[in-house]
Amino acid sequence: MSANFYAHIAVTLRAAPATALLTWPALTLAESGSDYVPPTYHTGAEIAAAVAAMRKRLTAAGVQPGQRVLLLVPVSFELIGALLGGLAHGAVVVLPPVKSSPAQLLRLARRGQVAAVVLAQAPGFAMKLLGQLFGLKLVGANELTSHFPELPPAAVLPTQPALITHTSGSTGQPKQIVRTHAVLSAQHAVLKQIFPPWPGQRDFPLFPNVLLHNLASGAASILPKVPWGNFADFYPPLVVEQLRDFEVQTLTGNVFYFQKLLPELQRQPGGFPLVRALGVGGSPVPEWLGQALRAVFPRATIYVIYGSSEAEPIAVRPLTTRAESPALGYAVGPVHPSLELQLEALGELELPGGERRPVGEIRVRGPHVASPAPGGWLRTGDFGYLAADGQLYLTGRAGNEALRHGVQHYQLEHVLQHLPDVVRVAARPVTAGFAVYVQGEATETAIRSALAAHFPAAVCADVHFRAELPVDHRHHSKIRYAELR
Repeated sequence: MSANFYAHIAVTLRAAPATALLTWPALTLAESGSDYVPPTYHTGAEIAAAVAAMRKRLTAAGVQPGQRVLLLVPVSFELIGALLGGLAHGAVVVLPPVKSSPAQLLRLARRGQVAAVVLAQAPGFAMKLLGQLFGLKLVGANELTSHFPELPPAAVLPTQPALITHTSGSTGQPKQIVRTHAVLSAQHAVLKQIFPPWPGQRDFPLFPNVLLHNLASGAASILPKVPWGNFADFYPPLVVEQLRDFEVQTLTGNVFYFQKLLPELQRQPGGFPLVRALGVGGSPVPEWLGQALRAVFPRATIYVIYGSSEAEPIAVRPLTTRAESPALGYAVGPVHPSLELQLEALGELELPGGERRPVGEIRVRGPHVASPAPGGWLRTGDFGYLAADGQLYLTGRAGNEALRHGVQHYQLEHVLQHLPDVVRVAARPVTAGFAVYVQGEATETAIRSALAAHFPAAVCADVHFRAELPVDHRHHSKIRYAELR
């Protein structure tokens, strides 16, 4: 098979020309601006046609394989066509950071050596002149809708960059993540091995990488009804209605997504017997949330998925009835066997019960890891330890990782997330212990009592209550510790 990652998707599209591989949610009157728009279904043939049309536009604009193409298209079928078309063309597709300003986008285009920009609408004369001023070719995602013959994926080297995305920026400015065609293919292979697809599978993906994986493996994707430009404002009843009406069998999402869905899910009589598997990731997963999802989806296997855009996944933990103690950190399962793991030593944890474990920054290396560092090692920015049974636990995050009394901040946060009146919580190391920041109605007495049950009494130096805690714009669940005041 071609080294171009799109070759996997091309096989799926050719094998299922009349099958709806992508379902876009309905639009309300307010969203469409005129009439109600029912769900739209896109077959393998339609997706292939969109890819061919985008390749024609890129060719007409003079874009060469290996050049960078920035996509400034709202989440839509046109964005999918532009993304896949860019990959098939052999271009390096660049997706901007969430909620980028015009000035940030311009800096990204100039510093990122972008050759072309794909816009939602065909550029007018003035826009084209502006593009020429900055040395950018402009392409409209809605141009040239006539049919064009499908071409084989452009020949590329496995090491050629395929997709550039950005981190959530929870520990600083968003950084570029460069995934090569080989890394994308390896991530797809690992996901396929851990979560084998089946004919007719109906998946409900929130993460873009899962959508790409579905298109490469043949699973049908039903996109959740969420406002992608302002994800935090999604309306749970509409999403739960989709789960039921489209007979979803598998779904993935982040902690914020499932926490917001949970009350509506719990109100559904009979649960969701068709759901076979559910994966939660994107940020550390509280033990209570995983167990609550097990009750809502009794016939499904619930997975805690630990990874990052550079290495997806690193570890996977299927939940059982045996809940882990939150004081130990976040249990994420054994590291995938295709990866090498190193812990860059920080110190020693004193775990509840008296056990001591070396803790350090988690570094991984392997075929599905994207890392520019010499030797291929990825510094994840996460801190943790390996238990005696080989399970990995997360206990801290870079920039906030200091040990106090043999404890790291994730351990305190995880314990406090199990208090009913805590909405969000963060702990920052100070001289004497940790300053604890709480969003919610819990009392200081309850906070200190919960921590004293697991850790030395001095671990909690101060308790501060805030109306809101700062979180990242992408997952809405990663604390931005540097902004805590």
